[in-house]
Amino acid sequence: MVHPFVAGRRKYMTVLVCVMLLVLVRLGMWQLERHTQRMDQNSKIMERMTIAPVELSDIESLEAAQRDYRMVVVRGTYDTSQQILWRNREYSGRTGYHVMTPLRLADGRAILVNRGWIYYQEGLGDWQRAYQAPTGEQEIVGVWRVSQAEFDQINEVPLVDGRRDKWFYIDVAAIAAQTPYQLVDGFVELQPDGAVMTAGTPIPTETSDMGMGSHLSYAVQWFGFALILLVGYIVVQVRRPRGQAPPRPQD
Repeated sequence: MVHPFVAGRRKYMTVLVCVMLLVLVRLGMWQLERHTQRMDQNSKIMERMTIAPVELSDIESLEAAQRDYRMVVVRGTYDTSQQILWRNREYSGRTGYHVMTPLRLADGRAILVNRGWIYYQEGLGDWQRAYQAPTGEQEIVGVWRVSQAEFDQINEVPLVDGRRDKWFYIDVAAIAAQTPYQLVDGFVELQPDGAVMTAGTPIPTETSDMGMGSHLSYAVQWFGFALILLVGYIVVQVRRPRGQAPPRPQD
C-alpha cells in the first residue's frame, strides 16, 4: 500500500511535469509556426523579384505591403554630396557598409539607391570622395525596399551639425530631414550584373530572401527538452521504491 504522503507528492509531481511538458511542446509548436511563416514569406519575396521591372509611378500606386522586393526602373542623376552609409552590412563573411546615394528625379524628388558594399576600413576614411557615383543621366534597375523603422533598442550615432552619415536603419523619413529635397518613401538596391569591379566602385550585393533563421533549431531544442523531461520522469518513477513511507522525524 502506498503511503498517503508518498501518493500525494507523486500526484503533485506528475501534475507539475505535465504542465511543464505542455509548455515545452507549445513553445516548440510556436517555433515551427514561425518557421513556416518565414518559409511562406521567403517564397513570396523570391516570386516578387521574378516579376518584370516596372516604373516608379507603378510602384507608388501599389499598396505599401505589395511594394517590397519588386523590381523597379528609375531614372535620374546621382547626388554624391548627400550620400550616406548603411552600417553593419555583411559581404562574404566580412562586415562593412552599403553606400546609399540619392538619385535626383525629374520631378525634383530623389530616391536613395543602394549602390553596393564597401569594406569597414574604407568607411572610416574619406569615403565620400573615394566612392563617387557615375555622372550624368542614369537609368537603373533594382529591387524596391520599403523604408525601415528605427527600433528603440538600437541607438543611431549622434547627429553632427544636424547630419548623420552612418545609419543602422534606412529610415527614409529621418534621412529626408537632413537632405535639401524630398525623398521617395523607399529605396532601391542595385543587383550584381557581372561587370568587372574597379577601384572606387561599391560591390553590388544580391538581394535575397530573409533566410530561414533559427526557428527550426529552436523548435528542435524545445521538443528535445520535453523528451528529456518525460524520459527522466519515467525513469525516476520506475526506480522509485513502491509503498515506502517517508522517514519519521526524530524526537
